[in-house]
Amino acid sequence: MPYDAGMLASVCMEINSCAGARCEKIYGIGRDETIILLRNRGETKKLYINAGSSTPRIAFSNDAFDMPDVPPNFTMMLRKHLNGAIFDGVNQFGSERAAAFVFSTRDEMGFACERKLIVEIMNKYSNIILCGDGDKILAASRLVDFTTSRLRQVLPGMKYELPPPQNKKDVLSVSRDDLFRDASDALDMPADKFQIRSYTGFSPLLSREMAYRASGHTDAKLIDCDGGRLWAEFSRFQAVLRGEAEAEPTVIYDENGRPLDFSFIDIIEYGEKYEKKHFSTPSEAIAEFYLERGRIDRVSRQGHDIVKLIANAKKRIERKLNILSEELENAKKGSEYKKIGDIINSNLYLLKRGMREAKLVDYYDEACPTVKVTLNERLSPSDNAQHYYKLYSKCKTSEVMTAEQLAAAKSELAYIESVEDAFMRASGETELTELRRELASAGYGKSVKAVAGKKVKKSLPMFVTYKTTNGYTVYCGKNNLSNDSLTMKTARGSDFWFHVKGAAGSHVIMLCEHDEDPPELDFTEAAMIAAVNSSQRDGVMVPVDYTRVKNIKKPSGSKPGFVTYKTNWSAYVTPDREKVDALKQK
Repeated sequence: MPYDAGMLASVCMEINSCAGARCEKIYGIGRDETIILLRNRGETKKLYINAGSSTPRIAFSNDAFDMPDVPPNFTMMLRKHLNGAIFDGVNQFGSERAAAFVFSTRDEMGFACERKLIVEIMNKYSNIILCGDGDKILAASRLVDFTTSRLRQVLPGMKYELPPPQNKKDVLSVSRDDLFRDASDALDMPADKFQIRSYTGFSPLLSREMAYRASGHTDAKLIDCDGGRLWAEFSRFQAVLRGEAEAEPTVIYDENGRPLDFSFIDIIEYGEKYEKKHFSTPSEAIAEFYLERGRIDRVSRQGHDIVKLIANAKKRIERKLNILSEELENAKKGSEYKKIGDIINSNLYLLKRGMREAKLVDYYDEACPTVKVTLNERLSPSDNAQHYYKLYSKCKTSEVMTAEQLAAAKSELAYIESVEDAFMRASGETELTELRRELASAGYGKSVKAVAGKKVKKSLPMFVTYKTTNGYTVYCGKNNLSNDSLTMKTARGSDFWFHVKGAAGSHVIMLCEHDEDPPELDFTEAAMIAAVNSSQRDGVMVPVDYTRVKNIKKPSGSKPGFVTYKTNWSAYVTPDREKVDALKQK
């Protein structure tokens, strides 16, 4: 994982600049996410701790989080012991991805005491542990008993112990001679694998980068590396871990401009293939890298019931579409049955009861070919013709009904995809609750958490507001209910309506006066807002339809978010999230 021991060390150096701050407030977004507000000299900093299995990290954050109405039990324990405490500093455990935040406070009797908040950044084994005097465990975000691990338990009342040591050397205890001695026994081993297997604290990215700097190749063997340069990079890593060297936080971006990787040092192994950006603090680099990943991870955990509903619904509808498509193809064969009935009627004089098949002339073909017709021996020739006519009538009825069912299934799939798109863009529990209410009203109430009678905060504002370059106000819906309210209630007939063509996305409204025609730049920006807030946000030259709101109609009984329109124009834009975010109003 990119959040290695070096990144944790640089973050600890940054956080220690707040030593002496008072713990003002503590929030818990979930079991694995904790926010501590540290206030010092009139300035408040938000310390974000994530011990989730997919994106664990520690850093300062400026993000706005959607807090639950009822905080987790672990958060209540933190408030009990740390509210009003003085932050004395944070210490990393050697080269481990674990650190202890030390607080000075007073116990229930008013006596001065010390509390430690130990954070372990270890993927699925990540944890947040509150310790009292003598490192006795008071609470933990994840309790570990004997059924979970026989090597180490994390339970209240037990003394905290570090995770069992790996079969590796501590990178901080390695000297130049030690490194060369170890390397001499593994000269044919790739340099990056040698460092990961031999010493603690290394991530794959850091190992490849050091191998590249020592040899010019990421996959170079130890024998191809320059010993002096390898030790120089190795000792620099040790200096960062000891807090003796400044970090150079860096984020790498892929061809589409999305964050690919990050590190506490400058990354040069990619050359000019990928773009990179340096940041003044490690927290800024972490915030940039996890901006989208962290939100998706949080929403996926909070809305696991919606994820399950979407997956099951899509699977069911796609299976239904396949069956209906086959039935429709079979129903279209009805014209063949009518043709056979006509052929039998035109050749009645050649047929007799008891015949199983006959070769008859097809008078409907100019060449008058002979065709083989299957007959029911128990029916008369005319009854055989009527049998084929009935099959034709049945197919014709089936074709109409199957086409209707197919259209309904496609409409339901489009609705589920629109919910999925809104879910992928949701920011927190409040918007997820709105989605649950929408799904319940659409008939999916049994598949999501109960929301009836549940008091929740309203998602205000209901729409996201943007300002174009020339000052035009643009509203963007958050989900289907929001889209309906925006288009059918808030917008005026003279306003312009935007929506990505043929895909799920938000309704976007640009406010305009009667017959006002905004500049082309503003149209382009509004269309880009619609493209970014859609399932096509990662596409190129995405078509976006736009028209006056007066041309938009909502069919009676249609699902939330569904509208129709006939008079429209189309614009092709390439979504640019940074440009759109710059237009967003706070």
